[in-house]
Amino acid sequence: MLSLDFICQHSDAVRDALRKRADIRNIDEILRLAEQRRGLITRSDGLYASLKKLKETVRSVPVDKRGALNAQIKVITEDIHRLELQNADVDTRLQLLLLSLPNLPHPSVKEGNETAAGEELRKWGKPTPFFFEPQPHWELGMRLGIIDAEAGIKVAGSRFLMLKGAGARLERALISFMIDVHTREHGYTEVMLPLLAKRSVMVGAGQLPKFEAQAYACTEDELYLNPTAEVPLIGMHSDSILPADMLPLRYTAWTTAFRREAGSASRQNRGLLRLHQFNKVELFQFVIPQDSPQAFEHILEHAETILQRLELSYRVVALTAAHLPFAAAKTFDIEVWMPGQNDFMEVSSVSDCEMFQAQRANIKYRPTGSGRAMYLHTLNGSGLAVGRTMAAVLETYQQADGSVVIPKVLRPYMGTSRISSP
Repeated sequence: MLSLDFICQHSDAVRDALRKRADIRNIDEILRLAEQRRGLITRSDGLYASLKKLKETVRSVPVDKRGALNAQIKVITEDIHRLELQNADVDTRLQLLLLSLPNLPHPSVKEGNETAAGEELRKWGKPTPFFFEPQPHWELGMRLGIIDAEAGIKVAGSRFLMLKGAGARLERALISFMIDVHTREHGYTEVMLPLLAKRSVMVGAGQLPKFEAQAYACTEDELYLNPTAEVPLIGMHSDSILPADMLPLRYTAWTTAFRREAGSASRQNRGLLRLHQFNKVELFQFVIPQDSPQAFEHILEHAETILQRLELSYRVVALTAAHLPFAAAKTFDIEVWMPGQNDFMEVSSVSDCEMFQAQRANIKYRPTGSGRAMYLHTLNGSGLAVGRTMAAVLETYQQADGSVVIPKVLRPYMGTSRISSP
């Protein structure tokens, strides 16, 4: 969250950042309320000073002569109470407006526009050549009997599906493989998280109030199904001050994510690409601010490692300011090649949120030898989105006879080297 002081002192920079993000929000109301708040506080402080003097005077006046002074004290007390109510109302309105503002883009992020999503930085691998027409994964999955969209719709409605047999095993194999690599080689601590989060935790992570319409809510308990593992990972350390020697903290978590995506449009909603419920392995780091750029490169490298081990062709794209996620100052997407669709599809989004989430969730660190606590930086990335990775595996490793060869690194987890028709 952007601090009120920062917005007031750097209003032109904030306006320019919103323009770069193609965000039509206007901060004039925030500035007006901030000025009103300052005026109310000044008046309250003046009345408190007058009240203090009056109370000191009353003590030196005989009891029978205190009537007029007591009347003044009563009037001032009522004025203070009225001003405090007004100030509380202004604070509430200010807080809602501040929570709705996105993070500022990092200076390295290009402005771009709404149609240009990002700039391709590099590619890895070459798309597998096919001597037949490659099929999209939903057709492969249906023919192999491993993806059952009809059963998912029957149970939960559109954009839900079921994985069966080797399909369920492949999803589980991918999760285990990713977690093993990140914990054994990349130094992450695995965390098993609750699937529900408090409203305050959702706000701290930057999910609310912005994405209220996208969240699955349990209204009776005011709990929300996780839209991403970064939400409970932020909540683990909310309202905390961490010692500097405890950082960096590296967490990886597999969790099921839930997103309503109400009103969202996509070029492709079939198969495993855009579901209301999907599995994702998350990479998350808490770091001191000066280590943020290096941590960003590390997370990106760790996510890329998974695709390289699976021998899946991909590209890295730097998002422009207009396409940054709400909480991110900088984001690189990793897009895997989907032969069955002849296109790239996002499989990971790596973001540096700087101190945006830490300010919202009140997470600080205490530098060594210093008594002053400061906000740390948070970074996150998918390592990877499991369903989309599975879709890429199915499409890339499909054979002319309709079977799918299992990537070498997954065979110990699968116990087989091929998925064939039943």
